[in-house]
Amino acid sequence: MFEASVFITILIGLFSLINPLSALPVYIGLTQDYSEVQKLNTLKKTCIYILIICMVSYYLGVYLLHFFGITIPALRVAGGLIIFRSGWQLLNLQHKQELQNKIEDETNKKEDISFSPLAMPLLAGPGSMSFLITLFSTRSEVINEAFWQDVAAISAILVVVISIYFVFKFAPRLMKYTGQSGLTSLSKVMGFIVTGIGVQMIISSLTTVIKSVYLDLHNS
Repeated sequence: MFEASVFITILIGLFSLINPLSALPVYIGLTQDYSEVQKLNTLKKTCIYILIICMVSYYLGVYLLHFFGITIPALRVAGGLIIFRSGWQLLNLQHKQELQNKIEDETNKKEDISFSPLAMPLLAGPGSMSFLITLFSTRSEVINEAFWQDVAAISAILVVVISIYFVFKFAPRLMKYTGQSGLTSLSKVMGFIVTGIGVQMIISSLTTVIKSVYLDLHNS
């Protein structure tokens, strides 16, 4: 059956990693000269691209790793480091901001910014992709349990994408009522959660590697 706890865990983790709140100032700056129709079209396409990126990462990411000979423990360590770095930057008010200058330069050279730089790398970046790949790799081998985990994951992805749509659609109002200080506080909370996710991924992967090495030495 559908497990609400799994859904909530994935939802909080993915939303914290994508963290549209910290991207609001960048989005507002990139679309300040757009008409309302252009903003809405750009936002719709951005959300569709994010959905595609998340779904591809979840279902095909593991197979791409196998193709390149990358093991799941290696991905967890690399993904954990990336996620930890993102969380640390959020706690130190650097997340999203370090990309802003490059994004603005790139935006001036192109008409459509929905896929790049908005969907990737501003929102659906390496952290969220590695999180989803790791999630798929740890799903149960029991068909029924795996099915319900997939349902929880897909539902969480859809809720996050819908949340991004409304957060960005009402961006000016959010900025008006919360202000930069409010967004900063929320981003720090997200940063704490993201840092914890990164540390947990690293610890879990290192534990798996150590156990594997110990068993190999013991058996030999």
